Amino acid sequence: MNEMNENDILKKIGVRMKEIRLEQNIKQKELAEKSGLSMFSISQMETGHNTSLLSLVQVLKALNRLDMIEPFLKEKEIDEAALSRFIQSQRKRVSRSASDSNSPLILTGTITGEIQPTTIKSYFADEDEESPLSMVADDSDED
Repeated sequence: MNEMNENDILKKIGVRMKEIRLEQNIKQKELAEKSGLSMFSISQMETGHNTSLLSLVQVLKALNRLDMIEPFLKEKEIDEAALSRFIQSQRKRVSRSASDSNSPLILTGTITGEIQPTTIKSYFADEDEESPLSMVADDSDED
């Protein structure tokens, strides 16, 4: 389908619309009345001439075939696992400012926005020392 040019796609859509109309035993004049379009517009669409999206929607609605464009109308469902992987890939490490003598604060959270402190080992702790620091967010400006 991606290999087809736009004119060929329009012709295929027109042919399919005509097939649907004929399957329902509806004349062009009836379809024009039901859709609010002119017979000329219906004829143009069925022969693959360029038309507006509004006209296409009107015809599909008149034919009770809006299901044909349903994938465009559905809201996309969020894949929670994929979203979580994306967020993880976008996270950047928090760097310690030159004036801060504490270890960097690393917070983890869920996609609902809850923030939870993470226990990390201080960058300033001796390598032999096994004393992880529990880091908690502190918004106060203590200097």
